[in-house]
Amino acid sequence: MNNNLIAKYILLLFCALLLTTVQSTKAQAVIDEDFIGIIDQNVASFWNETAPAFAVTSTPDKWKNESAVIIAFKRSIMFDKQVTGGGWFSAGKQNVFLFEKVRFKIKLQDKNAVESFTEIFFRYGDKLDGFAAKIYKPDGQQQVVDLSDAVEAGDRGEVPEFYKSFFDQNTGAETRYYKVAIPNLEIGDVLEYISYTKSKLNVVRSKYVEFDPQYEICSKKYPIMYNEISIDTDDKTFFKSLSQNGAPEFKKENSDVAGFYRYVFIDRDRGTEKDVNFISPMLAYPMIKFQVIYSNNENAKGALIGDKGELKKGFSKEELGKTAWENYVMSAGYWINQSANAQNAAYYILSEMKKDEVLDLPEEKFITNAYYRIRNLVLFRSAYFPDRVFAYMFTTILSQRKINYDLAITISNKTGKLSDILFEDEIRYAVKVGNKFYFNCTDHSNPGELVETLLGNDAYIIKAPSRSGDQEITDVKLPDTDVNENTAQYDINVQYDPVSNNMVVSRSSTYNGLTKAREIDDVVKYTPYMFDDFRVYFGSSPLDKMSNKQIDEYYSTVGAIKEEFKTAKPEYVQQQLDKEYMQKLKYKNFRLISDGRSLQKKQLTAVEDFEIGEMSKHAGKKILLNLPGLMGSQLQISNDERIRTKDIQVGFARTLNWRIVMPVPAGYTVKGLKELNTVVDNEAGKFTCEAKEENGNVILLMTKVYKKREMPKEKWNDMLAFVDAAYNQTFRYILLVPKN
Repeated sequence: MNNNLIAKYILLLFCALLLTTVQSTKAQAVIDEDFIGIIDQNVASFWNETAPAFAVTSTPDKWKNESAVIIAFKRSIMFDKQVTGGGWFSAGKQNVFLFEKVRFKIKLQDKNAVESFTEIFFRYGDKLDGFAAKIYKPDGQQQVVDLSDAVEAGDRGEVPEFYKSFFDQNTGAETRYYKVAIPNLEIGDVLEYISYTKSKLNVVRSKYVEFDPQYEICSKKYPIMYNEISIDTDDKTFFKSLSQNGAPEFKKENSDVAGFYRYVFIDRDRGTEKDVNFISPMLAYPMIKFQVIYSNNENAKGALIGDKGELKKGFSKEELGKTAWENYVMSAGYWINQSANAQNAAYYILSEMKKDEVLDLPEEKFITNAYYRIRNLVLFRSAYFPDRVFAYMFTTILSQRKINYDLAITISNKTGKLSDILFEDEIRYAVKVGNKFYFNCTDHSNPGELVETLLGNDAYIIKAPSRSGDQEITDVKLPDTDVNENTAQYDINVQYDPVSNNMVVSRSSTYNGLTKAREIDDVVKYTPYMFDDFRVYFGSSPLDKMSNKQIDEYYSTVGAIKEEFKTAKPEYVQQQLDKEYMQKLKYKNFRLISDGRSLQKKQLTAVEDFEIGEMSKHAGKKILLNLPGLMGSQLQISNDERIRTKDIQVGFARTLNWRIVMPVPAGYTVKGLKELNTVVDNEAGKFTCEAKEENGNVILLMTKVYKKREMPKEKWNDMLAFVDAAYNQTFRYILLVPKN
């Protein structure tokens, strides 16, 4: 990495940061009229296909109070049948063609559902693509949706997921989506559409093609009567699927096309899930995950696959260990930018450490220094490194000091258990040095800080396989945490003016541990933390590596970014406060006291100054003041969720404290403090409030504690007790009484 490249990284980073503050607008292109007939013709024959699930018009009585009911949903995927003779990777074959048909039928039963479907989306990127939609009125009348007014949808990210093609992410093509309004949609209507898309994937240079892993959670936003996924492929396919939490499994069948197989998933009569809070959907809800892989090499390194034509449902410890190690080793060639791979980057960091005379630091300080230098590279990227790439770079640096380490693999505790790993991307890596674990860098993480999704996980320590292929794999448990390590402290000073009925508030928020990890992105957003990041690891200033011209460009860019931040930060804080207090506030100031991005200052602390109204009620000359409401919004558990059916996951144990101090306004006395005192304390958690008057001030001390990361559903009433107490507290008042 030369100096010009370093300068380029910095400038690219700053340009990227600037782009995050600017909202781009794009003119909406109207669909070409010539396409309308083609789109309709391409799916016309599909309406006549025998499909019993789509012949249904009535919905079950048990779902009559649901917003909508999905009558049927079917996604059919066909891989290019024209290459069956010579195989997927036959000589001269550059492209594979992929065909996808989706049919969807839904009954709309209330206003919210109608509003959700007054705009529908479809893709048009090839002359074979097709789309058509119909509305069935309760009186039997049919209406075809007019596509002539369709306009380009713009950002593909705005397209609802079930309208998107399965292959969009794999092909990388800039496919166009259009949207069209349905003006006369009414409660009781049934909407049905069919879409057909063709995609092209270049495979000429591929040893194997991994299509994106798919996670299909059986329960949807609405109840679904019939849900089918069918995938037609030839026998050169690797197909993996795993059913979790009671979901149906994929079945292997013969296809209608000679030499092909069909993998079919069918789910019926699936209601909505009522447990939506304190839940990990992939661990609790019925789900099927699957992936299609094509390869011209059955022993492709790094590929977590079974045998061609096999319906693979899982992998042994030995298979996981072998694949994980191969992927770790191959990470040396992972390109972190256009000019350097992970191995180059590790050696570059070592050369910089030598220049900065930190190679001979004590071991723990050396490790810390190396971690921060890798983190600094992350700041210059639009995405984080995969875990395996961080592990490779970090251990390469440690090896140069002959520091002993172990490589650990696990899986996110939001996804499943080690035995549930089906895809390479599900394998998470960590590096163990002594008794301490080091996890992948984020923009803000410190060495040794824990990761919420890896807390207390079962893991394997894996070693390099021997020449005979044997590999040492040892069970290990990743570290967990407790309520005292993950804290939030809110110190809120209030001045209330009885004349204007406004509160002037200064709130200092301090976060530690995993609570900090959750909050830090929002708190430091639009603050220039990245400019001095090199100081954390005693590194050289970027200016030292620049020419005079580059220095001028640097200062110009930095100045522009800081000016942009001066506008963006207040707007962002305003939005966050408005959302938290559910009303329009008057933002006054924001100060970042400590960004929490170094071991020397691990706490994240910021102060927000604002003015808030609508927190009081008048009863004659008396004033009811919602002082506890300054806690901010608290979770409300709906009536539907009062009966728990799933076990409880709260992410991590934590403690939240509020200290609210308000001078009693001149000419008033305060009443009702005793009624605010609350204590709810049980095995699941705690909520307490102590209210008192001291030295002319009203002081509220409130604490909310989530005591355990995971609990059985039988503890739900204990959860409700302290969660409800915190929610109810935000609607309580103190009474200000005039002295005269």
